Amino acid sequence: MNIQTISLDKLNPATYNPRDDLQPGDPEYEKLRCSIETFGYVEPIVWNERTGNMVGGH
Repeated sequence: MNIQTISLDKLNPATYNPRDDLQPGDPEYEKLRCSIETFGYVEPIVWNERTGNMVGGH
């Protein structure tokens, strides 16, 4: 496993990801924000370096 810190502009959400596009103010968005602020982000984002697509952790 190769863990890196990269800038957000290198990440592309995968078009095949079925999740909703949550926005600030949405109840589910606010729950996630609160959870991350309380516990931190405990699961890293999986990123395909060749394509720039996120493949996990959306």
